[in-house]
Amino acid sequence: MDLTPIKIPGKNKRDNRKPAIAERKALKRPRGRPLKLCTSNAVSIVSAPPDPVVRAPKKRSLRNIKSRRKMSLLEKLPTELLEKVFLFCINLELPRASPVIAGKLSSETVYLQTIITAFGRTWDRWPGQREQFLNFKGKRPASTSDASKDDSKLQSAILRCRWASLSRLLAAKDTWIQRERRGRVFKPRYFLNSRNACSDEDEDEDNDGTPPELAELNAIEYFNNDFTSFSEFVHERDGSWTWEHCSWHTNKDVADGVEIPTSLLLGPWDEAKIKHLFWLVKSGGATIDWLNSTSGEVALEGLKNAVAIGDTRVIHLLEWYGLIEKLDIETLLWSIRNAGGDRIATVNQLLRLGFSNISSELRNARKIQRLLSDMEDEGKQDGDAEKLDFVNQLKTSQTLSELY
Repeated sequence: MDLTPIKIPGKNKRDNRKPAIAERKALKRPRGRPLKLCTSNAVSIVSAPPDPVVRAPKKRSLRNIKSRRKMSLLEKLPTELLEKVFLFCINLELPRASPVIAGKLSSETVYLQTIITAFGRTWDRWPGQREQFLNFKGKRPASTSDASKDDSKLQSAILRCRWASLSRLLAAKDTWIQRERRGRVFKPRYFLNSRNACSDEDEDEDNDGTPPELAELNAIEYFNNDFTSFSEFVHERDGSWTWEHCSWHTNKDVADGVEIPTSLLLGPWDEAKIKHLFWLVKSGGATIDWLNSTSGEVALEGLKNAVAIGDTRVIHLLEWYGLIEKLDIETLLWSIRNAGGDRIATVNQLLRLGFSNISSELRNARKIQRLLSDMEDEGKQDGDAEKLDFVNQLKTSQTLSELY
């Protein structure tokens, strides 16, 4: 009776059947390394270039994921029940835990309801109407800093998600207004004062208890009109800054302490990102926390990037976001040398924003004059006509002349 062969797993497995063993014995090879191929065959194999392997694109549909892996009990829940669980807890780590859960929660309804749940209390607290934030005695309601702090953390986390686009945020605001209107009017403030019907003081005096007319524009239409006015106003190339034409009031669309995502502060910026940044800055709650976060340093780096490409809209928004407090003469001198795009418009934008008191600080005025003289000498020495033209235009610009 033959012995039963035992297979032992190893790195190099050999055929242990009787015919194979007999063939190896017939070779009479000494013990040691296994038999190698002939040298000529090895050279021919090595010299031949391997055929490129064309891999099909990997499909990660929900059906493929379900069919190739064992799902947990939570992943096996029906989509409707899983949506209720997520909307009850609003834990953004839940869809990140599994691609199956993320696929089930990737619906427009879940996105809108998540935004409404996170931002609804802020919208209800500051609807933009006098009756909402004044009580019967004409005083502001009690402080809700704790609730606002919790809301700001959740809202900041949502704003960092890729699916939290501006169109979804505005659509969620419109949906919430239709649900929670209850006779109230949500009247936002435009960037230009000329487009605002009246001031807050006029509303307080003229309000006799009757609700005003309902707003005709929805959130998306209002935003598009406001952003167009802002872009036209900021694109002014030269001239004095007319502060009285701007409204610095905010709409309180986000809670106090919300952090703007790094991608919007640092750039690069396309039209969609600039619109998103405008909405967040004008929402009022997004401010720079210089002590507990690095958003200030990121915004300063983003300001240099905006100056380098010459985008006056981003420069204005970052200054409005809180960088105007950090705008010093060194930043201006760096900008004069490194401004891109329409250099005159870029430098004049910085001058109008934060250097209206140059005439009162003689030292700063002398630094600017010295820099312009140095750049003029460099242009003459290098034969740089573009630099000379820029210096001459800046010296004769209305913006700089009115600041001295």
